[in-house]
Amino acid sequence: MAYAIMRCKKLASAGSVASSLRHCYRERETPNADPTRTGQNEHQASKSTDEAMGRLRELLPAKRRKDAVLAIEYLMTASPEWWTQATPQQQADFFQQSQDWLAKKYGKDRIIVATIHRDETSPHLSAFVVPLTRDGRLSAKEFIGDRSQMTKDQTTYAQTVRHLGLERGIQGSKARHQTIREYYAAIERGEKGIAPIEPEELRPKVLEKGLIFDTMETLEGAATRLNAKVMESVAPIAKNASTARFERSRAKEWQETAQVQRNTIDRLQEPYRGLTADQLREVLDLAKKRQQENRQALEQKRQMSKERSGDRGR
Repeated sequence: MAYAIMRCKKLASAGSVASSLRHCYRERETPNADPTRTGQNEHQASKSTDEAMGRLRELLPAKRRKDAVLAIEYLMTASPEWWTQATPQQQADFFQQSQDWLAKKYGKDRIIVATIHRDETSPHLSAFVVPLTRDGRLSAKEFIGDRSQMTKDQTTYAQTVRHLGLERGIQGSKARHQTIREYYAAIERGEKGIAPIEPEELRPKVLEKGLIFDTMETLEGAATRLNAKVMESVAPIAKNASTARFERSRAKEWQETAQVQRNTIDRLQEPYRGLTADQLREVLDLAKKRQQENRQALEQKRQMSKERSGDRGR
């Protein structure tokens, strides 16, 4: 099953916005991007960091809180396996639907960047929006809100691209959310390999030049130096393995969450198994009738309590 994936990140300073934009436009070194495919990226709304920052400044209100969120960065993509099967038309539809979802939520003029990256492991949309309210205030809270609002956003976004064969992640899952920074870091860790040890590195190094004799590195010192290099190369791979373990753990959590939900549904359905459609309707009608009677009884009880309170007041 392929999933719709959406991540967002608050950017509360001009420096953080510019730094993320330079990554977006490949204006700085991007290890997880393939430079031979960078020309396939599509930049919409703005073509460079300078242009995007200019649009940002035009939208920002003159008066705002010092800690106000200036922009929200979105990453919108799908499970890797979906991209291997999706047609070019489906991929184009995915990116258009993603932008339409952002435009409906924030307003099209609030989207200062919408870039389709095709030079990384999985194609994705990188978008930057300004959380500007209708009355001209910067308020990320009004758009992103609390956990409930973020859950709703994940649901409505998944519904937007559901016709493309994408599903929402399991609602209520205890799996930890992966941030944009973690997403890119995981990709970068997977791109790097182990640095080879060159023959000249095996020779002991000169530690200090002397008038007659040089102070040379001991064999133990050389071994320590080479071991440190190997460990430095292996560390990202170990972290990548850790990420893989985390993904397996998350998949297990999803399965457990789904099983709990299935068990709950089974318990709720158990009393009605074997009933015909007519019998089920009778049960539901009776339940509604009892529900109505309970509400009426509760209302009468409240009214009597109110009347007794009035009598004691007199």
